[in-house]
Amino acid sequence: MTDGASTTDCDYCGLPVPRAWFGSRAVDEESLQPRYCCYGCQFASRVTQESGEEGAARWTLTRLGLAIFLTMNVMVFTMTLWSFDVYGVDQSTGTSASLAGLLRSLCLLLSAPVLLLLGQPIIISALQALKRGVLSTDILVMAGVIAAFVYSVVSVIRGAGQTYFEVGCMVLVMMTLGRWLEATSRIRATETLDELEQLLPDVVTAERGDDLCEIPIEEVVVSDLLRVQPGERFPTDGQLEKGSASVDEQLVTGESWPVTKHPGDSIIGGTLNLDAQVTLRVTERPSGGTLSRLIAAVQEARQSQGIHQRLADRMASWFLPVVAMIATATFLGHGLNSGWGAGLMAAMSVLLVACPCALGLATPLAAWCSLDHAARKQVLFRSGEAIEKLSVVKAVRFDKTGTLTSDVAHIARVHTDGHTDRTEVITRARSLAATSTHIFARTILNDTESPVAASDILKSRSLPGLGVEGCWDGERAPTLLGSEKLMLLHGMEIPHVLRSVLDQEETAGNAVTLIGWDVAVRGVFVFNEVLREDADDAIAGCRALSLDIAILTGDHEGRGRQISSLLNVPVHAGLLPDGKLSLIRETHQTVGDVAMIGDGINDAPALAAADVGIAMRSGADVSRDSADICLLSNDLCRIPWAIDHARQTVRIIRQNLGWAIGYNSLGIALAAFGWLHPIIAAALMLVSSVVVIANSLRLQSHENTSQRISGDSATIRNGNTAFPSTSSQGAVS
Repeated sequence: MTDGASTTDCDYCGLPVPRAWFGSRAVDEESLQPRYCCYGCQFASRVTQESGEEGAARWTLTRLGLAIFLTMNVMVFTMTLWSFDVYGVDQSTGTSASLAGLLRSLCLLLSAPVLLLLGQPIIISALQALKRGVLSTDILVMAGVIAAFVYSVVSVIRGAGQTYFEVGCMVLVMMTLGRWLEATSRIRATETLDELEQLLPDVVTAERGDDLCEIPIEEVVVSDLLRVQPGERFPTDGQLEKGSASVDEQLVTGESWPVTKHPGDSIIGGTLNLDAQVTLRVTERPSGGTLSRLIAAVQEARQSQGIHQRLADRMASWFLPVVAMIATATFLGHGLNSGWGAGLMAAMSVLLVACPCALGLATPLAAWCSLDHAARKQVLFRSGEAIEKLSVVKAVRFDKTGTLTSDVAHIARVHTDGHTDRTEVITRARSLAATSTHIFARTILNDTESPVAASDILKSRSLPGLGVEGCWDGERAPTLLGSEKLMLLHGMEIPHVLRSVLDQEETAGNAVTLIGWDVAVRGVFVFNEVLREDADDAIAGCRALSLDIAILTGDHEGRGRQISSLLNVPVHAGLLPDGKLSLIRETHQTVGDVAMIGDGINDAPALAAADVGIAMRSGADVSRDSADICLLSNDLCRIPWAIDHARQTVRIIRQNLGWAIGYNSLGIALAAFGWLHPIIAAALMLVSSVVVIANSLRLQSHENTSQRISGDSATIRNGNTAFPSTSSQGAVS
């Protein structure tokens, strides 16, 4: 449990170490020592450490086991003493007095090692925290344990009075087990991040002229040539220099099938070389590669705080002082009325049952489990607040191009005005397409060949939502490549033959791109665009979550009607970026919080304006600032899954907080009235942490929403679904 706000990270679990509540003094001798957020992490670190003095880890576990063994014996002797009271045996004279004295002495003899074995480390940890200005419940509980032990020793020496050795022993055992359980649960909640950090090798093979040498990965610099063998992971981002290989990119992009890479192709760090020895030319240092950026993004999300976490922190800030005052009042009240032994037991019960472990774990553990499981599902939440915002969305707006449609299209036909040479149309289109990242621009480059070398463009400019323009040497007016709206805005005349083509293609619902120069449109490219095969399942998944769904696109009305009929979803067509922005704001006012799903580039304004922005295809670029959530794969079904997962996360956080608040309120009341024995209070403390941990870990097995859809919705999946068109794939020249 952390009692305060964070300053640095725990060296075991990564949770923030609480800042100083008072004093705020820097302790020089501790600056180089490991820092832990709680005694549980310190204990677990000692158990699992692989360095240090030989046998230290084994001794830590042995110490706990020995303490448990001794505690069990103390309990046996204590129960024997209790039997004297149950059966009314007189302990003041004769054999009974001798036996009672012997049993008390044995309890003292066996409990003293338990206090040293388990109590001493907790006291040291609490004092170290106190030196940093952090007040924790550990020091208050240990004060109660020591007081109970001293009180019991005095009773043994006097030969009269109650002894509470079993209370101190059981409290120490349960505290240690509880804190260890908490620490290990935090580690389990961050398994994915740990696995990612361990993927990259510590040593790589570098080519130095004709020689090969092994160097630490930290010494790799840009332009280095690295030799990567089959079965090894690429240590950083780069470009394939020599050789061809099949590469498994599932870790980053979610692509389940291997991708064949040839010289000149880009390689993502952390992906797996499957079948051939290759040479990689480094383009990013390992510390700045894709995998490192992904890890950094997850770490940043872990450290961020949502609304519920800030609420829990505010509660924790006054929780401990209030508990200390209640415990003091309980001690005085029961001590004056029922004896100081009874007062001590009641006060210890208050401190134990009110241990804020459950409150401290309620939000961060659930958030960490959620972030970890989402990362496994190729969903990257940028912060805990993004989870909370996504959980309350009422509407989802999809961009069409590159989101609902595949990022691979093909040219079906190329039409010209009948006067312009087809080669010139294609050559100019290829030159302009090379300056754009749009899917249709990439398709023009991939599906066409020009026998004439394209001349260099003097200047070009991207026009968001419209297309691209560029000027050639010796020409005043620019050449335009884009939508019909772009041509009309620049006063381009559309010849009758191309007007007929556009009307025909629009009626058929086909995607088109126009090219024009010298005040007239010269050609029309018609594309075969393919819906993603999981688009229907994603839409059905969103409907199952009772979300308001619509599609935003810059395509013409005919194209919009075609998409609407295929997916049975309202489509807003002919939108420029400003139009999408206005619709997002309007939807927020009329429906509620909106999630916008786009490619994160052309849709940046809409993504930023939405309550939650979700960027598709972000596996190789997790640093996009316009999106709250990045999908590292192209699986559209991750969208309804992410929304359902966010809702489940917030439900569990609220359950955890409700349990922690209710448990502490009821437990403190019972303990303050003297109705709760310290051993029962310690057991309840352990149970409360287990409840929060078990509830939070449920998030790591959250199933995909789309898998629960019965399948009775109309589907269009039959392989990939293409919009009706006469397909003509391959190169067009």
